[in-house]
Amino acid sequence: MTTHFSVIDAHVHVFAPEKYDYAEPRSYTPGDANVEKLASHMDRIGAEKVVIVQPSPYGADNRATLEAVEVLGQESARAIAVVEPKTHDKDQLQTLMKNGVRGLRANLKTSGITGIELAESQLSALNNHVSGTDLMLQIFLPADVIISLKKSIANSGRPMILDHCAGLKLGTENFDDTFEQLLEVLSLPNVILKTSGLCRVVDYADDYIGLDELMPQMLAASKGRAIWGSDWPHTGKSVERAARPITEIEPFMPIDDQLSLECLKKWSRTEAEFRDITRDTSLNLFGF
Repeated sequence: MTTHFSVIDAHVHVFAPEKYDYAEPRSYTPGDANVEKLASHMDRIGAEKVVIVQPSPYGADNRATLEAVEVLGQESARAIAVVEPKTHDKDQLQTLMKNGVRGLRANLKTSGITGIELAESQLSALNNHVSGTDLMLQIFLPADVIISLKKSIANSGRPMILDHCAGLKLGTENFDDTFEQLLEVLSLPNVILKTSGLCRVVDYADDYIGLDELMPQMLAASKGRAIWGSDWPHTGKSVERAARPITEIEPFMPIDDQLSLECLKKWSRTEAEFRDITRDTSLNLFGF
């Protein structure tokens, strides 16, 4: 798919294992997806700018992510970092911001933290840590947990980006009720819907037909507050990780990024809304 404007890919990762060691412990071991490969991905999909999101295999070591921002330049790249609030001070936070970081990520689902009380505690710690700054928070949790955190999200006082379609997954128990309650969360004025990881929502089906009725409703609930990200380089299925030794490299998945853009254009009510989701909202949100 081609557009008459350049898109912003607001969710990509960088992996440079030959230069930066992965964290111990971790849930998977990805291969190489360095900044040069990221630049090729940007050219391929027509992205003028990207937001590089700190991935879980690096834990709170943001060096690979920050180096990628430096190489691409802050006119083209921003970052979402991961920190440990207990050991991370305000001066370090200011350094991250100076180097292109515009938010902190609570990657709780990948870390196995999906209990409501613990997730709320982690979110509260991050929210307190960024007090006095303009930093956003980005959350990766299942939809039902996000719903349970609605009050905390509403009271946070800062933009909250909900990763991967707010953790929605087709076919889960009580899906209809979950979806209706999730729309209420998406209606909160500080919530940003990130329409990344569409393949995760449909459990890696060959197409996104199952979202044709749902996504327009999600976009309407988060009108003016939705952004798009490819989730490049598309790490593997979490359900397969338990059977794979941590020393074995997890292969990236051959996901069609153009297809997600085509579907978003179909789900958008107007060309202007599609441009907002894939470009303009991210342009303003991340301060490019």
